[in-house]
Amino acid sequence: MPRTVNVDTVVQLFVTAKHLRALDRFSHSDPMCVLNRKCGIRGSWGEVGRTETIQNTGEPRWQTPFTLQYNFHEKQDLRFSVYDVDNDSGFLDDQDNLGTAQVSLAQILSSTNHKLDLNLSPYRHKPGDCGVITVTAVEVSDGTRDRVTLDLTAQNLDKKDLFSESDPFYCIYRQSDDGEEILVYRSEWIRNTASPDWKPVTLDAAKLCGGDWTRNLRIEVYDWDADGGHDFIGDCTTSLEELAEGEGFQIVQYDLINKKKVDKKKGYVNSGQIVLKNVTIEQDSTFLDYIRGGVKLNLVVGVDMTSSNGDPYSEQSLHAIDQRSGENAYTDAIRTVAEILQDYDYEKKLLGLGFGANLGAGVVSHCFPLNGNSRDPYCVGVSDLIENYKNTLRQVKLSEPTRYSDLFEYVVEQFCSEEQDDEYTIILLVTDGGVTDFEETKEILVSSSCKPLSVVLVGVGDGDMGALTRLDSDRARLCAGTKQAERDIVQFVHMKKFLPSGRLDPGAYHQVLEPAEARCKLAKAVLAEIPRQVTEYFKRAGVTPKVPDIPLDLSEDFDKRFNLAN
Repeated sequence: MPRTVNVDTVVQLFVTAKHLRALDRFSHSDPMCVLNRKCGIRGSWGEVGRTETIQNTGEPRWQTPFTLQYNFHEKQDLRFSVYDVDNDSGFLDDQDNLGTAQVSLAQILSSTNHKLDLNLSPYRHKPGDCGVITVTAVEVSDGTRDRVTLDLTAQNLDKKDLFSESDPFYCIYRQSDDGEEILVYRSEWIRNTASPDWKPVTLDAAKLCGGDWTRNLRIEVYDWDADGGHDFIGDCTTSLEELAEGEGFQIVQYDLINKKKVDKKKGYVNSGQIVLKNVTIEQDSTFLDYIRGGVKLNLVVGVDMTSSNGDPYSEQSLHAIDQRSGENAYTDAIRTVAEILQDYDYEKKLLGLGFGANLGAGVVSHCFPLNGNSRDPYCVGVSDLIENYKNTLRQVKLSEPTRYSDLFEYVVEQFCSEEQDDEYTIILLVTDGGVTDFEETKEILVSSSCKPLSVVLVGVGDGDMGALTRLDSDRARLCAGTKQAERDIVQFVHMKKFLPSGRLDPGAYHQVLEPAEARCKLAKAVLAEIPRQVTEYFKRAGVTPKVPDIPLDLSEDFDKRFNLAN
């Protein structure tokens, strides 16, 4: 598997409400909102926090946000409860419940502008007649993904060489929390000049200042010497906050001070000046920026229906349905991934495809819809997809050979255009391995690496997974002949690495909690690379997130929270 980059993403949820019931006789309610999240591998609910109580209103606009850690690979269910606060006991049982609303975090984040209306339940006659809450999500930046470009020059630098001007270069140091200084950048040196004009440099704010705009930065200027004994000219202290004043080509300059000359030279002013000609500060786009801007994730599920899986009516078959749970290795893999990804499509439309089965009259198909409807091959939600998969098992005959390329080619042709700037397709292909069209599959994957596509290969059973490992191509980019993939789009996971029996069978575990924990780890392994692949594709394609302006009703809160006010 490719290296996983763990990036902590924090979101804040702001809540407003309207049309709340008035339970008090002579006034409106005094509403407060409470957020619970389904947390822990048992799926228990835990309280995240509470807003402030607003007196006498049916349309509260709470200013206290809920702060959550966002994980793409987990399904995070949320429950908002609104209460009419009658006393200061702090016990929710002592307050009147005005209604609740349940949703997943992914549904909020994938809605337009990260903003979603939720009807409170129970209701009298129709949804919404007892209250509606509006939840708006905001990704919290810690400043570390800012990219800072500095264009520096200097003037009137002290002469350090006997027969020529200095050969100046500069160093930037940031101050750590313990007071030590860390070198973050050293410029090139420029020969024989008192007024050097260095090349612009771009640094991550994480490297430059740890995301803290007020952290001290020190700039030293030296005269370069070939023997390494560079002569100190002078230094100055600043911060990213001060440097940012130079945005828009506002000239910012600092005196370079040599403390030894301050003590020895009467009337000393400086050893020259360093000048910030220009600074630009841009923020790297994140996965959530694209989702907020309307990017839709399409999920295509491919199911291996070749005879190497075994007779579906045999208990040893990978397609055998367990009589107790109604599941098998394929449904386990599908549920693990699809239940998370379906929330990034508001219609919850999933394309289910099978391959390697005899559909009748001796015809073996390597790409057919699981619902049997070629004109409308979509399933609505995970349950519908799995039901269609089970129905298909009863209607077809498993056959050979095992070909992937037909399914990949169909999906790419139908859904993956390089002109698309608001859709991205993820293929989840569940298979027992043993691919027979390896070279053709490689060619289609390499040629599709420039398209809005990711491929997740999940291996089930004990078959030969060598070809799938080679398609993942950990150590080098996938190649087909002399052509190299433009980016990494393939992820392979063998289920047995996470599930002892190859499926989520509680009987194969020593503790009751382990199956759910294993499923969480499987989901993380399968999905961890998707956000990076999505953002990488759109950046390479030159597509910026269509992020709308901050809503007017929240701009004041944002200004205060992120110190944006003048």
